Amino acid sequence: MAAQAHHANAPPSGEGIAGLLALFEPEDLNPAGAGWQQRKSAQTRVSILEAAIDCLATRGYARTTTQLVAETAEISRGAMLHHYPTKGLLVEAIVAYCFFKRMEMLAEGVRNISEMQRIQEFAGLEILWRSFFTREHRAYLELAIASRTDPELRENFLPKARRFALIWREAGVKIFPEWVGDPERLARASDLVEAVLEGMALNHDLWDSPERIAHLRLFLRHLVGQIYAGELNFAGSAGPPSNDAPL
Repeated sequence: MAAQAHHANAPPSGEGIAGLLALFEPEDLNPAGAGWQQRKSAQTRVSILEAAIDCLATRGYARTTTQLVAETAEISRGAMLHHYPTKGLLVEAIVAYCFFKRMEMLAEGVRNISEMQRIQEFAGLEILWRSFFTREHRAYLELAIASRTDPELRENFLPKARRFALIWREAGVKIFPEWVGDPERLARASDLVEAVLEGMALNHDLWDSPERIAHLRLFLRHLVGQIYAGELNFAGSAGPPSNDAPL
């Protein structure tokens, strides 16, 4: 872990995070050097995506229609179809936008914590935990669940979600540079964190026990600390995790 120690005091690079956010930013969301018409179109697309997220988070996928999204965005259905001619294209844009907003939240949150909080207290876990309760994540979760039984949605959702999930995994070292010496360890720790936090978020209302949740989050911090220090290893680890690994 010597390489980690060398970089432990390096704060997240603003340039690196900006480049990272650019990878997540949906196409044509903020066109560089755009004129008035292009900026207006970009604002309309944001309004549509925000409306779609609201509909998914509050109504669910089955009841979210393009007409409902248009009404929520307060635009005509024709104007909406001009930007997103099919529901499939809208779904792809929603996935990209949800990942962008989540990465934006994480990057901004990490920038606002101290080096000690980031490296010694693993406070980034709390920022990630809060991201599971955003409307963007609720909307994304609606799409993920519905895609299991809707072949058309699955065809549009999975490729985009898998691409961003890979970028998300690879992005960790840019936000947490203290892990730069061991990207495999970071990737596996990230998988563990994501799985545990998402499981807790899904069971949050069912458990109805803030104390139970708090204890498990504290235990997760302890595990991540041991992984970072090299005191806890992953059995049979021979390379970075892969989406093609058998279940």
